[in-house]
Amino acid sequence: MLDLIIEGLPELEKLEGTVTDLERKYAQAQARVQALAHKSAQARENDLNLEAAALNAGRKSPNPTEPALREQSEGAARDAEVLARRLALAVADRGRYLSDNHATILSLLEAAHAAEGQRVAAAASEALNALLSYHRAEDAARDLQRRHPAPAQENTGGPESTSVVWGALTTQNVTGGPSRGSLEGTLQYLVSLGAPTVIEPGAEEGEDSDAA
Repeated sequence: MLDLIIEGLPELEKLEGTVTDLERKYAQAQARVQALAHKSAQARENDLNLEAAALNAGRKSPNPTEPALREQSEGAARDAEVLARRLALAVADRGRYLSDNHATILSLLEAAHAAEGQRVAAAASEALNALLSYHRAEDAARDLQRRHPAPAQENTGGPESTSVVWGALTTQNVTGGPSRGSLEGTLQYLVSLGAPTVIEPGAEEGEDSDAA
């Protein structure tokens, strides 16, 4: 959410880095706890089976391996709990910073939004110009065909299949794509994101006087 302005807020960037690092470490700690718990349970089953087999054979019971793994599992679980509390504290610190610097952050976000709007508008303006050039060439070709049609060729072949289109021919009903007006309208809207609309002084009065 704040990635566009994070570089301008060193303290927030540090807090975000701390939260991200603790989230990574906590996830790793949880995975280690689960792995050790699984190994400890397997070791317990193996120890019991070996002890039962040894006693039935009249031999001394082997040293169990499960206690050491259980101790490791308990230590890993404690480490994970500590990391969970560190993460909660870091998230709270970040929340306090965001609350205390709300106005500054909002101002930076508004500036970033305006800059992104200008970037989008510039790209949309370039695309709109390309689209208009494309349509001008298309219109010129259509006008040429209407004013100076190609000579009709003599039909010496058999009948061909015919496709019937009901209604006006448009890009949308012929190719399935968006209509020309829809594309131009969308791009014109994106271009308008680049700068706020400015009404020159007296413009409205002029319009009223003309209307009168």
